[in-house]
Amino acid sequence: MKIAEAARVLTVVAIALTMSGCQAVLEPRSTMGVDDVGAAFTAQADLPVTNPRDITADACATNNACIAVVRSEEIAIYRFESPNEAEKFAETLGENGYQSDWIVLEYPGAKFDTDPTKLSYAGLIDSMWTSD
Repeated sequence: MKIAEAARVLTVVAIALTMSGCQAVLEPRSTMGVDDVGAAFTAQADLPVTNPRDITADACATNNACIAVVRSEEIAIYRFESPNEAEKFAETLGENGYQSDWIVLEYPGAKFDTDPTKLSYAGLIDSMWTSD
């Protein structure tokens, strides 16, 4: 009986934290935005983000779950309300889309750019803000 009560209390606390805007405590990557991703890429010599521009107004106009988009000459970085919404959108991009939690990357061949022995946009985003 005490275990069931403890589980109920933990559930209530988790819901309260999520609803009060403390989702980042539970899921640190939930606060990662397109600017964070772009900055991580530009810090790498071989992952350019040339001429980045905010295209949120146009790119998110028909998708309410889309929060922000930055497009450069090499890549577009999208941020969604949930990983589920990001996954749905990435699927529409086919081989040019790669989803990592709330973020979707769009660039030629993104879906297959996951060789762990090479530096890549997809590989770097998967390693950002991970927790143990």
